[in-house]
Amino acid sequence: MADLRHYRYFVEIAQRGSFTAASASLHVTQSALSEQILLLERQLGCRLFDRGRHGARLTSHGEALFDQAMLLLSVANDLEQSARSLQRRQSRPLRIGATMGPLLIWLPEALSRLSQGNQRLDVRIEDITTAEIFLRISIGQLDLGIASVGDSGLSVGSGSGVETHRLFEDDWVIMVPAGHPFAEDVAVPLSALRDEQLILFPKYSALRMVLDELFTRSGVSLTPAIETGWLEMAVRFVEVGMGVAVVPRAVTLLPYRDVRVVEIDEAHVPRRVLTALYRSDTPRRGTIEKLLSLARDHMPSDDTWPALSGSAFTPLHTPSDDGSTRR
Repeated sequence: MADLRHYRYFVEIAQRGSFTAASASLHVTQSALSEQILLLERQLGCRLFDRGRHGARLTSHGEALFDQAMLLLSVANDLEQSARSLQRRQSRPLRIGATMGPLLIWLPEALSRLSQGNQRLDVRIEDITTAEIFLRISIGQLDLGIASVGDSGLSVGSGSGVETHRLFEDDWVIMVPAGHPFAEDVAVPLSALRDEQLILFPKYSALRMVLDELFTRSGVSLTPAIETGWLEMAVRFVEVGMGVAVVPRAVTLLPYRDVRVVEIDEAHVPRRVLTALYRSDTPRRGTIEKLLSLARDHMPSDDTWPALSGSAFTPLHTPSDDGSTRR
């Protein structure tokens, strides 16, 4: 039975008009090309070319076969391209964009469990803003986004093709140095922070806008001493006594800072909602949904938040015997 190679040879000769030109294009010897066409003609039971001094012309049988051979090669090419596209999608890393990446302490465990069912799991994780997450999910540059939004949720248009799923939510707490006057308090009102050196998220960031509204409602005008989008740096500033910070409660899950954490004594403290985003038509949908299902086993809940009373985080810099510090 003839295979695709024979039909490719046949079409090439018909388009070039000679065995000599076709053999050069196909990088096969002219004798081998002639042999394969003779084999095709025997299998089909008809002559396909009239060979002469001026080249090769299609016979009536050859002309009848030409269009069908072109269609066959076109379908074969489409199948090959589809297979290659599928292979690229399967080999491409799972691209995740997250805001406040240091708080995603549940993600490694979920990815570890997911990888147990895969021979190889390639993942690329970026710590980026909520706005950039939504943009890059929308245009297909990310497979999964994990964004921190206000308790009203994330508004996504019905025609955007982006799905959102709540993962967990928490509120806010105050973080102070170990020797701070508030360090032994269970809770303090935001008005007590009026004269404090405040360490806050950058202006116009999603989390900062929530804090601005919270402080305004409490009658406190914000004048931050330090602004940073790097959560670990903000906590480090608190640790060395450069100010106090108002942070999501999830920060209390990071056990490596020598600070104290107290509650906010206000009638209403807004919630922070961690939300997953992905395109509904993503080819990685199955993997993403399985990952999120596994992640829920490791996400914080009401009974997993550490008790704040008397809490102290482990120091980042451990004192040595000679009084110096080591990392």
